[in-house]
Amino acid sequence: MKKMLKKCVLSVVLLVFYNCFFGVAVSAQTRDSLLRVYNNETIHSFGKFYILGSKQFTLGGLKPEFTAGITKDLYKKSRTNLFFGRALTVTAVAALITGAIVKKDNKSAALALSIVGIGLNLSSFHFRKKSKELIDQAIWFKNKEILFGPQP
Repeated sequence: MKKMLKKCVLSVVLLVFYNCFFGVAVSAQTRDSLLRVYNNETIHSFGKFYILGSKQFTLGGLKPEFTAGITKDLYKKSRTNLFFGRALTVTAVAALITGAIVKKDNKSAALALSIVGIGLNLSSFHFRKKSKELIDQAIWFKNKEILFGPQP
């Protein structure tokens, strides 16, 4: 009876040890593969640059990543807002420079151009901020789809 009890206890201990070891190995494999996917396939944002795997992109370089659905729409809206923001910045700088040049001859025109330049510059900040918000949303949706699969 003692031999049989020892065999049962030993079998249970080995079974528990095996399950613990096997469970850790499976968990480590899943964790490693998820970490690999996270590092190599998700997009990370750092200011005006974006990292995908070991490559660095600007906003224009990310176009192939957003090919369908809501991410494509968000990407297009982001590009459009960025274009308007840049155009307004250039126009604002031109107005401010023109205002500085005209200041000697016509102070009221210089003041008007300066006010217009400041207003255009503030508007450009709005469009650039909106562009950043939209591309961050698109990246979030893309990364969520990569890590968790397509959502219904």
